[in-house]
Amino acid sequence: MIKAIMLDLDGTLLDNLHKISETNKKVLKKLENKGVKIFLATGRSFESMRSYHEELNLTTPAICYNGAKIIYHNGVEKEYPIKERSLKALIEIAREHKTHLNLYQHEIWYSENIQNKETEIYKEISGLEPVEKDFNHLDEMFSTKALYVGDHEDLLKIEKDIKDRLGDYVYTTFSRPFFLEILDGNVNKGTAMKNIMEAENISLSQVIAFGDGLNDKEMLETAGVGVAMDGAFEELKQVADHITASNDESGVGEFLKKYL
Repeated sequence: MIKAIMLDLDGTLLDNLHKISETNKKVLKKLENKGVKIFLATGRSFESMRSYHEELNLTTPAICYNGAKIIYHNGVEKEYPIKERSLKALIEIAREHKTHLNLYQHEIWYSENIQNKETEIYKEISGLEPVEKDFNHLDEMFSTKALYVGDHEDLLKIEKDIKDRLGDYVYTTFSRPFFLEILDGNVNKGTAMKNIMEAENISLSQVIAFGDGLNDKEMLETAGVGVAMDGAFEELKQVADHITASNDESGVGEFLKKYL
């Protein structure tokens, strides 16, 4: 008996125009009417994912920043940011590698350089506007998450450097080949899902989770049923229980119609 569905947004629930298809909306609404709880779990900030939460009329907790912030319907927020020591090292690494870095505080996206292609890429996907800020003069030394934007091969070298310097103090993952995402070491979508399901009194075996990025890996592994999208990272497909059609083919809705 499935009681909950956890949904990544980009590359999963959203099509390549960043829209929720009518098929996906109708199937999710039908399941919700039957008592199945629908959750969104994304790497986006709350401001960037809020419209989708509202479009689906959800009152369930919103999992943002890959689990580093959870927003509840009553306005309560739980946040698990990157700590000062780790953040200073991440800023230093970005400068050493001359790589674009986004930081996030209080739903504001900061970058030291907003006049570049990396900023334009992120603006187009997120719908957010950046604020230019010298990271030596941050008002507070924390970040909900950190995001490096660049060529995948370069980001792999940066990821190795981060792991060598910071080890388990941070969690590293790729949401897309050109997005290297960094969180506090105790945070990922899987841990967020586990904590929320405990609060909802829903067994993890009663959860279906959908995703396409490596940031969805722990979520798919932890859920009773893990579903990877066609076009997902190969490493994610290997841990998934099922593979469904692409996000542009309403893969979420099509799978749920057959499975449930």
